[in-house]
Amino acid sequence: MEKHRSAFLQYARSFFNGDPEKDRYMQLKVDHTFRVCGQADMSAAEEDELRAPAVRRAVALAALYHDVGRFEQLKRWNTFSDAQSCNHGLLGAGILKKQGFLDGEEREILQLTIAAVALHNRFSLPAGLRGDLFLTVVAVRDADKVDILRILAEQLGPGSAADKTMLLHLKDAPGVCSPAILKALREKRIARYMDMRTLDDFRLLLCTWLFELRFAASLRVIRENGCFNDILDGFTGAREVKAEAAAVVESRLNPAPSARSA
Repeated sequence: MEKHRSAFLQYARSFFNGDPEKDRYMQLKVDHTFRVCGQADMSAAEEDELRAPAVRRAVALAALYHDVGRFEQLKRWNTFSDAQSCNHGLLGAGILKKQGFLDGEEREILQLTIAAVALHNRFSLPAGLRGDLFLTVVAVRDADKVDILRILAEQLGPGSAADKTMLLHLKDAPGVCSPAILKALREKRIARYMDMRTLDDFRLLLCTWLFELRFAASLRVIRENGCFNDILDGFTGAREVKAEAAAVVESRLNPAPSARSA
């Protein structure tokens, strides 16, 4: 993997241009990438489903390259918002092919890796995704979300100095929540970015991510780092809505014994 890490770093650093603000965001994506790699490695080591050699290799590669499209995205559009620019997962898959990063890898591993990069940021996965492809994709999606939650907890906690780019330029409107976001939370499904209007919407949307996380290692790390304490401490809406969100977090991170064995 050292060859791939070096290739990734060389590519990422080619986008650093001396502009302190842009270079800071580029470095954030580099740092995020390596934390996602660590989380993916942890899951692959702990989860029996991920122990097949081809899957483990593809998970490691896809974790490393999952955000390779972000650098071009920020350079061209000056945003990390896919809605305002392009699908960074598909852009990254194209970059993998164009740059030849996976040259020399076995065909199966190459295909799994490119598919996982292309799908890691999809709102929902295509119907019928099965087997090694499904496992590779969800392992990367899990690892990505675990680190994004940690990063955003620092941004969304009480009294934090919010970064407008990282928070998608959402407004701080205390007490205002999108009905669509609330509906998703109550129906126990992932909320959509397009329905967010405020920072409180973002906090609730992040709670809904817990409905999708698959691996025990992902939930354990989130439980241990306490990121949802900060996310919900910063919530400014109605107390009953905050209580609903807290109940969702508790049920996913600390399920009752019967739920664990189900």
